[in-house]
Amino acid sequence: MNSTVVGTTHRPMDIFNQDPAMEMYEMIILLICYSLVCLAILTSNYLIVRAFMTTKPLLPKQRYFLCYLACVDLAVGVVSIPTFLYNLSHWPSYSFYIYEAFDCVSGLVSACILVGLSIQALRSTYRPPSRYAGHPRRRNFYLVIAGSTFMASSAAALNVGCLMGYVPFFFYFYLAVGVLVVSVFVMIVACIVVMVSQLCGKARESNRPDDKKVRISVMKSCTVFVFVWALPYAFFTYNKFCGFCIPVSHNVLLHR
Repeated sequence: MNSTVVGTTHRPMDIFNQDPAMEMYEMIILLICYSLVCLAILTSNYLIVRAFMTTKPLLPKQRYFLCYLACVDLAVGVVSIPTFLYNLSHWPSYSFYIYEAFDCVSGLVSACILVGLSIQALRSTYRPPSRYAGHPRRRNFYLVIAGSTFMASSAAALNVGCLMGYVPFFFYFYLAVGVLVVSVFVMIVACIVVMVSQLCGKARESNRPDDKKVRISVMKSCTVFVFVWALPYAFFTYNKFCGFCIPVSHNVLLHR
């Protein structure tokens, strides 16, 4: 005797993009808060990009990384937050996939660029060999930016494929966590070495006040990235998305 269970089939949209179930006043408060955050992101990063475009001598060793990082943050304000709010107010919407893709790209690109800035700060702490004298080659910046973009875009495509149900979500989760773990490890090592060098190292002629300020700013940015984005993103992704993988698979097997 065959038994058919009705209503046990779940679409990926229903599994990952759950109903926010919010009251109207809660929705309005959330929209106002996110609008203010979006405005702050757009204003600050636009000013950063404009400063680098109009002032050529500004931070010549870091200008490419910082300008690209600001452009990535601009994409968050232009695409990621609006699509998140649209999906929240018009649930369910396919803008959920756009939001997840851009959030993945911006986070992983930021991780790679901050790793590059950390390595720059670590290297500038010590006197470089004469063959490395002068500014780094522009080609190296372009290669790092292109490689970061390709890696983050591939991860975003895998993320969307997992959310659509074509690939198990754990593949993306372990990939993203692996990239974040390596990035955070490099940032921590760079921060420790730079801090020890600043406190216990000998004063060098290359340690100009401006270079010290840049290194301190890079270390602060890495700390903010780790505690404000990387750790919450991994925690939220595991508890919000990966928690559905096992229950859904069990339900499918039970009703077969």
